[in-house]
Amino acid sequence: MPLIPKTVFCKLLGCTWQCHVEDPKIVWTASKNQCELEQSTTEEPRFFQRCVRCGIERAWEAKGA
Repeated sequence: MPLIPKTVFCKLLGCTWQCHVEDPKIVWTASKNQCELEQSTTEEPRFFQRCVRCGIERAWEAKGA
């Protein structure tokens, strides 16, 4: 019996969404005296939902965090 592609399941019954958070990348640089490291980030965390089966992503607004 051949396996059913994952996208067929999603088309028939709908996607199964799982919440994810992608943390921003942290950049470490030396301070002016070259003895300490300082961290800086350039972006905010990204909240999104991904279908477990087909991998489609959609935006997700995190509330109450």
